[in-house]
Amino acid sequence: MNVTEELKSVTKTRKLVNSMLWLIVTGAVFYSLMTSTPLVSAHSQWQWSGWALGVLTDAAFILSISADAVLSRHGLDGGKWPTAFRWVTGLASLFLNTWSSVAERDGVGVAIHAIAPAILICASEVAPIYRRRFRDLETSLLALVTEERVTKVVTPKKVTQKVTVPLVTVTGPLVTTEEKEVTESGPKGELSSTKQGIKDAFLQGLSVTEAAKKVGKSHPYVSKIYKEIREALALTA
Repeated sequence: MNVTEELKSVTKTRKLVNSMLWLIVTGAVFYSLMTSTPLVSAHSQWQWSGWALGVLTDAAFILSISADAVLSRHGLDGGKWPTAFRWVTGLASLFLNTWSSVAERDGVGVAIHAIAPAILICASEVAPIYRRRFRDLETSLLALVTEERVTKVVTPKKVTQKVTVPLVTVTGPLVTTEEKEVTESGPKGELSSTKQGIKDAFLQGLSVTEAAKKVGKSHPYVSKIYKEIREALALTA
C-alpha cells in the first residue's frame, strides 16, 4: 500500500463527507423554513414573524454541528449535553415540519415532511463519528508517511564512482583507458547508529541542538539532515 496516496485519498474523502453534510444541512434548513413558517404564522399574533421560530431552531442546530466539527477535529467528544441539545433541536424541527399534517390526519404528509428533520437528526449523530474516525485514520497515516520519508532521507545512498582500468591488446594498438561504473552502497541499506539516532530525535520532536547532543554530532551536520527531512516532508504535504 502506498501510504502517501492513501493519506491523500482519506483526506479527500473526509473533505467530501464534510461538504455533503453541509449540503444536507442547507437543504433541510431551507425546506424546513418553507414548511414551518405557515404553521407558526397561523398560531402567532404577528403573522409576518412566522419565519422567526424556524430560523431560531435551525440556527441552534447549525451551532451544534459547527461546534462538533471543531471538537471532532481535535478528537474530543462534547458529552451528553451537546447530544441532548442536538436531539431537542432536531425534534423541534420535526414538530414544526409535521404538525400541520398531523392535525389534518394526513399520514402521507407526515411522512413526507418528516424526511428532512429525520435526515438532520441522523446526520447530526453520525457526523461526529465520521469526523473522529477520519481524524484518527489521518493521524496514523500521517505518522507512517513521516517515518517513511524520514527513513528515506537518512538511509545511505548508493554511490557511483568512475574508475579507470588500463587495457592492452596483442593484435591492435594499445588501448589506454576504459571507464567502468562501480556502484558502492552501505551494507544492505542499513542505518548507522548516528542516522538512526537523528531519525528518532526528529520523530520525537527534538530540536537540532538536542538531537546533536543526543547523537554526539556537530550542530551543522544535524541541522543539514533536519533540513533534508523537512524538505522531503514538504513535498508530501
